[in-house]
Amino acid sequence: MTRATAAERARIVGVDLARALAVLGMFASHVGPDPEAGGVNTILHAASGRASALFAFLAGVSLVLMSGRERLRGLGRAQAAVVTRVVIRAALLVPLGLWLGDLDTGVLVIIAFYGLYFLLAWPALWLRTRTLVIVAAGWAVAGPVLSYMLRKSMGVGDVAFGAPGFDDHAGPGDLFETLFLTGSYPALTWLPFVLAGMAVGRCRLTDPRVQRAMVGIGSGLAVLGYGGSWVVVNVLGSGTRIAREAGPQGVHDAIHARVGSVPVSDPAWLTVAESHTGTPFEIVGATGVALALLGLALLGCRAWIGRIVLDPLISVGAMALTVYTAHLIVLDRWLQVGHSWERLAGFWITALLLCWIWRHTLRRGPMEAALHVLSAAPARLVRGPGEVGARSRFRTRTRTRTRIRRNDLGVEEVEPPISAR
Repeated sequence: MTRATAAERARIVGVDLARALAVLGMFASHVGPDPEAGGVNTILHAASGRASALFAFLAGVSLVLMSGRERLRGLGRAQAAVVTRVVIRAALLVPLGLWLGDLDTGVLVIIAFYGLYFLLAWPALWLRTRTLVIVAAGWAVAGPVLSYMLRKSMGVGDVAFGAPGFDDHAGPGDLFETLFLTGSYPALTWLPFVLAGMAVGRCRLTDPRVQRAMVGIGSGLAVLGYGGSWVVVNVLGSGTRIAREAGPQGVHDAIHARVGSVPVSDPAWLTVAESHTGTPFEIVGATGVALALLGLALLGCRAWIGRIVLDPLISVGAMALTVYTAHLIVLDRWLQVGHSWERLAGFWITALLLCWIWRHTLRRGPMEAALHVLSAAPARLVRGPGEVGARSRFRTRTRTRTRIRRNDLGVEEVEPPISAR
């Protein structure tokens, strides 16, 4: 196995850096001061909704990394091994998310939804990159409309919050309805984030031109989503209909009293772009923010000095599931639910310090290691010894042309030869 180049390392740690921003952004939403208090606290609006969207976007990137970044072709044992690995991880994440949802934290836990994203998105591993982009774009528009119609026809349009635990559903069907349609991060409207991340994961992320393009395209999508909503609401007049439907409660309270969807009293609600509304405008804008942040993270990690300075953040991203789980356990066992700058700073500093120490002593986080062991072993059985031997012979023949390394997710990644970069 050849040594990884600086560009390869930058790509891996750049994704970890973006994942750290998502996790620490969710910390801000969970324990930071109320953004509605005004003043400097309004900067927390940037984290609300967009941090969890970035987390879902990076789920798509991770899904592609688990497949070796190439589009799957055919239905052989190698492809079955990839699917086995993905499905086992998803099957483990759902009960973990339900258990975390039962904790007394006041947090709307995303992990169970995250597992469903994986279960629903793995067939897209066979799609071409261009097709992934088209499907993600179409779903970003059609998904919220379909959600609105289904919730209205089923009479569940008034569901305000939903991050289920083991005791919060009547059976598998009710659980699926919550995770897919009525919950706080419903798969029906959140899968575009995952599909967009899968398309980006297929790109040549080591190329600085691609990284700069991600920042530019992401910024454009953010303007299109949030700016387009502002024009429709304030210039084209949908805001008048929304205000009339909100009534004495007020538009702001009507939106922020719920997470994951908008009211079904009027289709005009689909023109807003507030966080956690699941409208086409919000999905496009949040996808743009996620794409731009990933591009900036990759650019920031290109130079060795950037990787050194940002190493504590990179360590948090490499242990994202462990950090997310641990902060919920801390909230449940030792701290009462509360919001302040002091508490947020304490969570940030503790996470940065402990993750940096752990990563440079034990390397892989405990939750990440458990997922790797429990999913990789069955995948190897499915792939079979003959397939492993064929892969080894391929590596021997192509060692001078191809670089293969194992990233922090335990995924073998193939880089094109230098002449093709």
